Amino acid sequence: MRIEQTLRVTAIRSQNPKGFGGCIFSGKAIGESGQVTDASAYYVVKASARATGGVKVQPGQWWKVSGTAYERIADVNGYRVTEWQLEATSGDLMRPSGKHIIAFIADCPAFVGIGYVKASKLWDTFGDGLYEILDRRDTAALAPVLSSETANVMIAAWAEYGDLKTLQWFASHGLNLGIGSKVLAFYGDEAIRKLEADPYRLLSFCATWGQVDKLARNFFAIKHDDPRRLHGAVEEALYRTFAEGHTRITASVLFARLANILDGHCRNIASKAFASGRTNGSCIVDVNGGVHPIGAWIMEATVARAIVSRVTGNDSLPVLSPGHVDAVIDVYESEEGIALNDEQRLAIHTSSAHSLSLIVGGAGVGKTTVLKGLYRVFDETRTRVFQMALAGLAAKRMQEASGRPASTIASFLRSAKEHDMSGDCVVVVDEASMVDIITMSRLCEILPSHVRIVLVGDIGQLMPVGPGLVLHALVRLPDIPQVELKLVKRYSGAIARAAQSVRDGIWPELSDDATAPIAFLPCAVGAIADLVVDLYARDAENTQILSARKSGVDGTLAINTLCQIKFTRHNRPLLVYLDEFDSMAGTGFYIGDQLLCTKNLWEWNLQNGSVGRLVEIEDTPQLLTSAEGAEIGHVIGWAVWDGGERRPILKSMLDNIELGNAVTVHKSQGSQWERVIVVLTGSRMMDRTLIYTAMTRAQNQVILVGDPVVARRAVEGLPRVDSRLVGLVELIEEYTVRARGSL
Repeated sequence: MRIEQTLRVTAIRSQNPKGFGGCIFSGKAIGESGQVTDASAYYVVKASARATGGVKVQPGQWWKVSGTAYERIADVNGYRVTEWQLEATSGDLMRPSGKHIIAFIADCPAFVGIGYVKASKLWDTFGDGLYEILDRRDTAALAPVLSSETANVMIAAWAEYGDLKTLQWFASHGLNLGIGSKVLAFYGDEAIRKLEADPYRLLSFCATWGQVDKLARNFFAIKHDDPRRLHGAVEEALYRTFAEGHTRITASVLFARLANILDGHCRNIASKAFASGRTNGSCIVDVNGGVHPIGAWIMEATVARAIVSRVTGNDSLPVLSPGHVDAVIDVYESEEGIALNDEQRLAIHTSSAHSLSLIVGGAGVGKTTVLKGLYRVFDETRTRVFQMALAGLAAKRMQEASGRPASTIASFLRSAKEHDMSGDCVVVVDEASMVDIITMSRLCEILPSHVRIVLVGDIGQLMPVGPGLVLHALVRLPDIPQVELKLVKRYSGAIARAAQSVRDGIWPELSDDATAPIAFLPCAVGAIADLVVDLYARDAENTQILSARKSGVDGTLAINTLCQIKFTRHNRPLLVYLDEFDSMAGTGFYIGDQLLCTKNLWEWNLQNGSVGRLVEIEDTPQLLTSAEGAEIGHVIGWAVWDGGERRPILKSMLDNIELGNAVTVHKSQGSQWERVIVVLTGSRMMDRTLIYTAMTRAQNQVILVGDPVVARRAVEGLPRVDSRLVGLVELIEEYTVRARGSL
């Protein structure tokens, strides 16, 4: 259910829980004047950095949050307590009113040395005037109550909370304090003056066009054809383009978007805006009339230059003769007891002979087998291999399959300075179809020009979540050395035939027999969860449920809840001590629950997407120490994860674990299960790549459940990747012509 609620923060459960900012906190519901509205209910809020506006959440603060909430009844010391778990999509930091500043100051850790007694005395002495004293940072005025040292702490903490005079200006104009804090951090005391000069600068701080344009038109009386407004409109149109995944659009599309943003004003106003963008550096217009957001163009140009330099400059590359490569392959086949097909041999020859190469192909065609053989060739030339993938689970599989170190791309980028990239090196990127232009540009920036690149992936699977395309774009270029593996080796039969048909855009004929290797069971959306759980119960140990989305009656959240009710809710609960209640309370997990790790936890050898099962609960939390004797935390339970390894569950890990009977298809990419049940209903994410990806997660059986009309339309329609507009192909072609012309 979607709600909006003002909360007083009572405790912080996790700051920066995912490594990208944000906070998980608990709070009490309060009214406009600060009174608690329901003493028996409390909220646990998961708020991203975007939702909080980058503002640090602290106890005592007031936040108005909105998002999707799920009710859970917790047993605390024999009392039933209603806990609302809220996934916040937005949050506004509110200013405490009246005497509630007492609790805010006393509870907020930034106000060191000021408890309820001093805070109450401040209120008794100054009343509402305390706000004005703090806003003007008047330490002397606090002398009747506080020492000079404590007064300085008080003023500094209030300033950290925000320059409220400026933030109130933002609030009075309909802008939340998160945006205000960003502007303050960037412009400082010049914030209001800068925005008065050009309010459309707010667009760079994640304010919406509606907010900014309303402020500019109503408060600053900016006219509809003001150059600042036209410039802002271009930035907004290009931002929306990039947010949708495009890095290049046609001028006509941009023109239409500008007309929409500018509220349908006459054609010449949109024309002026387009002209403004071309002259102020907001966009680049190429020779073919394509329009690129400047940031996207820089990233694609970085990748294009890295690609072209490798394709056109192989002179100093250490290369074995074809006969020597064949000899290495023969030894590899003999030792592994396998026989490579012609496609696989060609892939090894191609990638060992070029500075840049692609190895592409569908599920089960033996890409990993090729890589292991390729590494034997690289060993012969003493070329060091750096393996990586976008997701932690994929990196782990690379390492297990090859017996060589592997990392996520993000980890490699963070520790780039620690890697010795001198001499002969090759970077191998698996699951490259998921790599977006932002990640690839960062990788190309830090790789020395002599380092080879091998991209491995399946363009029939899901495209990048982030903007741009890399692997999908490169396979369109015949000058890029590449080999497509087509012969399925890992699995065969009905699943393989149906999957290939879906990949080709042809709807396969499927049985409605739930015992067949692959079947489609039509089902209305409202009944899907019950049917899926019944099917799951037939072989729960070997089955994974997949869905396109998390929310909705057919989403992973609802299905996971139903699975828990049916299978484990009667089992022993996993409890954790909550400081805010000074008591034990439920975590929402029970013995036997299937768990999903949602973050790379390298210290525990867990990756984003790892699936496990809660198998034991400690009667009393057990202190865990490192080999050196350092305290790590208290173990509250144990889970057996994929691969059969038993690992501890600590309180600190709970923010990164959720129920995992059902996971999204995006989370499943690269994983394998004996049996999968796939929910297929109307969704903006639905296309043939999603269905193909889901089907190929199964080793022995696939059961599709949902709307066959929707599924068939998704398969026969163009995949979503075809509608993503990028400029990488054209840039590579342009730079290739330049490079060869200079030879």
